[in-house]
Amino acid sequence: MSSVKLAVIGGIGSGKSVVTTLLQAMNIPVYDCDSRAKQLMVSDEYLRRGLMKYFGDECYNEDGTLNRKWLAARIFVDKDAIQRVNELVHPCVKRDFLSWSEQQESDIVAVETAILYESNMRDAVDKVMLVWADTETCISRVEGRNGFTRKQVINRMNNQMSVDELLLLSDYSVFNDGNTPVIPQVLDIVNSLRTAE
Repeated sequence: MSSVKLAVIGGIGSGKSVVTTLLQAMNIPVYDCDSRAKQLMVSDEYLRRGLMKYFGDECYNEDGTLNRKWLAARIFVDKDAIQRVNELVHPCVKRDFLSWSEQQESDIVAVETAILYESNMRDAVDKVMLVWADTETCISRVEGRNGFTRKQVINRMNNQMSVDELLLLSDYSVFNDGNTPVIPQVLDIVNSLRTAE
């Protein structure tokens, strides 16, 4: 049985994790690109060498862990730096996801990513589900969750594709403003994927 690969996308603060938690509750395995990328940036020797070559040894702590705050401070204010990191990280994550998905025994597998198109992962999935909310809701979520300033959140948003662009490119969308019920939206999409097989 070949699994349908569903990308769960959305910008920072959109509420993707709520949707992926629901999918997992429905026994749909979810690959989290963000957390896997962080693990691969420590465990993959090619990535480590590439990052140190571009940013210097400071991007790793003395114990070998990634110096995330130091690196993030440089990446999110410099488009060239973002592009360089993406060129190193994304092909590695894509290979890792495809390998992972082959090992799953589910009719649907999901991959959570904020940057499906920017990372050239679109051809690795069959369908795309956008999770979105209005801008102010997303900003307040991230301020409360991460302790970022409004300006820091907006900087990150400005480095991502707009909701309007993503809606046009997606097969499905889930509106997650904290008031609109999410479970029925997700159930409809999962049912649609299963009946389309």
